[in-house]
Amino acid sequence: MSKIPSRTSPRHSKRACLCWETETYSRDCCDGSIHAQGIGMLYGELFTTPWKGYYVVDCESGHHHNVHYHGTLEVGKTYNMVIENADTGCHTVVKEQQQEGVHIVSVGEAFDTCEECNA
Repeated sequence: MSKIPSRTSPRHSKRACLCWETETYSRDCCDGSIHAQGIGMLYGELFTTPWKGYYVVDCESGHHHNVHYHGTLEVGKTYNMVIENADTGCHTVVKEQQQEGVHIVSVGEAFDTCEECNA
């Protein structure tokens, strides 16, 4: 089958394209041809980097957050973290939960207490 170029087929994006040989969809198959037209995000991609929901408490203010993180945090530990709403600092993970919440952008090392984290 001859590949006909297309200016509208995605390349290097998050959209998936039709694969020539398998008639399935994948980002790896976006070759810029008409045949490989993009379809948008694949449903399965939502689970390639799973998130976990947590309930955390800010060590300074006592304010709590429902958050999610694309990684694993240990309940009972305190982390210096950056939360998407610009709340930065040490937070203790109180519990894991099945609720998404605000995204945690980055997490530092784990500490046993707020005092250790703030030192």
